[in-house]
Amino acid sequence: MSKKVIRVVAGDRGGWNAIEPPLVRALDAGCAVRVFLTATCGKQFLDGKLCPDKRMDVMTGMANTATMAAFFGYSEHHLMVIGASQSKEGTEATKNALMVPTFLVPRLGVQDMYGSIMPTLRLADNAFDCLCVSDEFARSMVLKEFPGLGDRVVVTGGPQFDKTIEIKKSWNEKRRQLREAMHIDGDQVVFLVVGGLNGTAETLKLLEEGIEKSGFAQRAKVILRTHPRATDEDKYLLKKYLAIGGRTWFTDADRALTPTSEDLLPGVDFVLSGYGTTNYFGILCGMSGVVYVGTPAFKRDLKAEKGLDRPPEVDIGAGWYVQTGVDLARVVVDVRHGSKLMSVLKLQEAQKKIASFNDGHATDRVWGQMQRLMDR
Repeated sequence: MSKKVIRVVAGDRGGWNAIEPPLVRALDAGCAVRVFLTATCGKQFLDGKLCPDKRMDVMTGMANTATMAAFFGYSEHHLMVIGASQSKEGTEATKNALMVPTFLVPRLGVQDMYGSIMPTLRLADNAFDCLCVSDEFARSMVLKEFPGLGDRVVVTGGPQFDKTIEIKKSWNEKRRQLREAMHIDGDQVVFLVVGGLNGTAETLKLLEEGIEKSGFAQRAKVILRTHPRATDEDKYLLKKYLAIGGRTWFTDADRALTPTSEDLLPGVDFVLSGYGTTNYFGILCGMSGVVYVGTPAFKRDLKAEKGLDRPPEVDIGAGWYVQTGVDLARVVVDVRHGSKLMSVLKLQEAQKKIASFNDGHATDRVWGQMQRLMDR
């Protein structure tokens, strides 16, 4: 693979997280990697919040048609790699990249989460020579809407999830360390709320009602992690909610110890989001307290971004789905007091099916697909 050139476009951070590990593998093999970061990835790179391997040649900017034509026409390359995007800006960038005539250069995409590649496929459905997805459920979803892709959709696992194997090995010790750092007593129940583009305040209101009705109000602690692309309206509504005051349940761990939301998982009992990646990490780690929140804002955004009414993980049975505080209270009571309940056992079995595709070698398999395409 020495002297092969790979050109990459990434807009959304989740998409970048999925393609970064195999790109590092390509660098180790002697490939040259040229990266165009736009949308959230571009902003985070300029802010120092996204730090690619120093061996990569990085450009940033608006990925319009002219820019993409110049980027891919700048010099010879042997593979195009596209990170999945759900945002409008990121999706437009991936579409513009895929529309550039590159004289039979193969094109590979990696879907980071269920449905995240769908916006791009709807604009350029036949442009990929290979599309790597996390599991058979993800493959079925893609082929249901785009059957023509056929065997070009390959189950590799998600490279960004390879680290969960090590997380699971050290789970108990990590849990002890985190809860000690957050001064969490043994009988306290910790909820991690992962905000979305919108709906963060809605989730906190629902959580507050759920905690009260479940009887855990005096033992609850809440960690809030907001979304990097949260809208101005979401920020305003969250600030308004927090200004009401009277809540002493918020806590957090040192960001140096837990830079990402998934780093917090061993220390918490429940994780709540609309359809976030952190919940998927929780599923892979076998957490019974993975909760998907169907608030109006989350449902609206899920439909807009992925064209779905409910998260696929819910339909698979691997996560709880709540729309009211009463729903959440039932879940909290079941998980805390009913580990042998049929509902909990069914959820655990569904989680095992998803986790069976996560063996820590997804990066190897995606890198294998990259080599296959460059050797054609």
